[in-house]
Amino acid sequence: MTNVNLEHLAGRRVCSESGKSIGYIEEIIAEQDGDDLVVTEFHIGIFAAFERLSASTVGTALLDFFRLRRRSGLYRIPWDKLDITDPAHPRLLCSDDELSGFEDIGNSRTSPAPLHQRDS
Repeated sequence: MTNVNLEHLAGRRVCSESGKSIGYIEEIIAEQDGDDLVVTEFHIGIFAAFERLSASTVGTALLDFFRLRRRSGLYRIPWDKLDITDPAHPRLLCSDDELSGFEDIGNSRTSPAPLHQRDS
């Protein structure tokens, strides 16, 4: 298993299998699993960071005002659909046709990969 520091992934451009840029890694979602943190999905797109605002009434109003809440281009990519073996050049492991299915993914997730913490 390859270990990757998350700070090397944040903000990186992500390309599809066909080489088309789909956006940037804006957020990395992880859950606690015993002593490990487990990455479950990556939020990719130029507006992915605004997603966190939608949790509040004010945030939702701002997103609606700027018409960002339902804007295309935000992808929630499951951990197993992103190749991060080269952190400088992450790429999708699914076809461009499959990509549209990740625009509004619900809570359906596959088993996440463990994120091993580094010993200091």
